[in-house]
Amino acid sequence: MFWQKPQVLIALAASLALLGCASQRALREGEAMIARGEVDAGLRHLQEQSQQDPGNVALKAAARRQLDLRLAELYRDAEAARQRGDYVGATAGFQAMLLWEANNQRALAGLKLLENARRIDAMLAYAYQQKVSKPEEALGIVRQVLAEQPRQAQALRLRDELENRKAREASLRPRLAKALKAPISLQFRDQPIASVFDLISRIGKINFVFDRDVPQGLRTTLYVQDGTVEDVLNLILTTNQLERKVLSENSLLIYPKRVEKDRDYQDLVMRVFYLANADPKQVLAMLKQMVKTRDAYIDERLSLLIMRDTPEVIEVAERLVSAQDLPQSEVVLALEVLEVNRNDLLDLGIRYPDSVGVSVTGSLPYSRPGTGDGTPGVIKLSELENLNKNNVQFGFGSPTAVLNLLHRKGNTQVLANPQIRVRNREKAKIHIGDRVPIVTTVNANGVVSESISLLDVGLSLNVEPNVNPDEEVAVKLSLEVSNIVDQIQTKTGLVAYKVGSRHAETTLTLRDGETQMLAGLISQTEQDQRNALPGLGELPILDRLFGSRRNSAERTEVILLVTPRIVRNLPVPAPYITQFDSGSESRMGSEPLRLRPGIQIAPQLPGAEAAPQPASPAPVDTPIGAGRRG
Repeated sequence: MFWQKPQVLIALAASLALLGCASQRALREGEAMIARGEVDAGLRHLQEQSQQDPGNVALKAAARRQLDLRLAELYRDAEAARQRGDYVGATAGFQAMLLWEANNQRALAGLKLLENARRIDAMLAYAYQQKVSKPEEALGIVRQVLAEQPRQAQALRLRDELENRKAREASLRPRLAKALKAPISLQFRDQPIASVFDLISRIGKINFVFDRDVPQGLRTTLYVQDGTVEDVLNLILTTNQLERKVLSENSLLIYPKRVEKDRDYQDLVMRVFYLANADPKQVLAMLKQMVKTRDAYIDERLSLLIMRDTPEVIEVAERLVSAQDLPQSEVVLALEVLEVNRNDLLDLGIRYPDSVGVSVTGSLPYSRPGTGDGTPGVIKLSELENLNKNNVQFGFGSPTAVLNLLHRKGNTQVLANPQIRVRNREKAKIHIGDRVPIVTTVNANGVVSESISLLDVGLSLNVEPNVNPDEEVAVKLSLEVSNIVDQIQTKTGLVAYKVGSRHAETTLTLRDGETQMLAGLISQTEQDQRNALPGLGELPILDRLFGSRRNSAERTEVILLVTPRIVRNLPVPAPYITQFDSGSESRMGSEPLRLRPGIQIAPQLPGAEAAPQPASPAPVDTPIGAGRRG
């Protein structure tokens, strides 16, 4: 057989080796091209080599893996372009995916989404064009869009705008016609009020409907030159204790100003306030105080306030709530706490023995006389006669002299750099250190019980900022630095701690971004210890030779740096919220009484009949004249 021939086997092995080397070289070349940024060229090279060698599993797997990575990158870029509204870039990305894989389902679905997005954009563009002239048609188009895409942002905004306008128009009171702004001149003296209304009706083209309880015998006196019809009408109603209700742009209902009539004719509006920042209880208290509302309800869980009152009162309440429901100011306090500990120790000189003892020793009963083997400090009277040098002993305690040569300096810094974000007028606390357990015993009726309390030791910092509208921050600050100085054990075996503390409390005002340093919390200790031979140790130069001197100094200082950075300041409301007319004491939200000059009303159609000129004056006991300047 051919495989039994050595030449054939060698040739076959060489061919397989060459094929393996070629496939590995193709794989390395493709991956190198991709690593250099030539992604498309490297992927194309891997695919071509895989097609030439379909049996190479490693090459095929590498080509598939790189293709999946390339498709994922193209899809990510195309989807991002579609999300930001770049339909051209998104289309190019999805089409590039189809060039690599003709039946890629994600690319086909993306192109379909783009087609729907273009169609929806066209529908929304048409709806925006029609929202003023044809709001109902625009609302119908928006509803169709939301039926397909319930979370379409533009459609949701347009729907809310149209629905709000529709609800507002449905709840709005009828407005009087612009003809009531036309100028009018009237002169009446003690005339029946019915005659005045009749004249105003003919001049201003207004329809009046009178309640049956309007007094028939009311009379009025009025002298007005070039006032508006509306202002004159308001003056007549107010001075005669009458009220009006607008039925249409040219129709008014006149009724007596009574509580029961207000209940019958005044329309009430329901208003729901969703509060984002203000406390519902405080808002309710403010509304009861300012607008005297009675029908109000709060839900603290939802921060909700519901109010039912007249449209005028609701309008005033909306402005008051807008002025109170503002986000609180916030500030970030950047704190740097530095504890500097410096110590200096100098121990120099010769430490001599500090005591010398002399004792006399007597003889023992069996000791040899004169040997000094007796008891020190005990001697017989008979031995005093034979006292000699063998009976006297000297003791020097520590017989060695020690030479001290020590000079040590230390400089320690303990740094803490916390940053804390605090709301306006809220307290914040920072503690860096340990909590030491303190055990106390309580004896109640013979029963001994122990309780454990924790003592904070270390750095404790309390801050309370007050952010002003002028970009200044007033900070109420309290700093305490404490450490355990000593442990004391009581007679009962309990452990007590001696704590050293440095405390500072202040209030300072800083600009936004300004840094203020607080220093001066200093603890300083100095010690001077001397050990010397009497007399010689007092000499200025020889004190180190005939003695030892130890000088130590320790100084600890705490430094605090405070830097406020305003994250959000209180937004000042617009002037129309902070200052507006609120009506009279008896009628909240009513327009103020005024007499403004009339406005000339241009004719609506060509050839319209000119307005009549004011009549000439007549005797004052009858209507002098009325007219409208045209």
